[in-house]
Amino acid sequence: MNDNSYNGWTNWATFTIGNNILNDEGLYNMARNYERGAVYPTWKGFIENAGLEGLYLEGVSVFDGNLDYTELDEVIQEINA
Repeated sequence: MNDNSYNGWTNWATFTIGNNILNDEGLYNMARNYERGAVYPTWKGFIENAGLEGLYLEGVSVFDGNLDYTELDEVIQEINA
């Protein structure tokens, strides 16, 4: 069996970004506020709404091509659940 996941996330890039959003108080609160006001909250919508397009977290761009955007959409959509 070949497990390509990283600590339960799709890959290291997605883990790094998701973990930072969930554990950085400022980013977490920004995501919570965005999710509350969005009709259909998405990862890309959050980043654009917050003006974070150029942000790198631990060397990973918030728009890195290796990110699992579906998984990050779920993080945003469940942040206030």
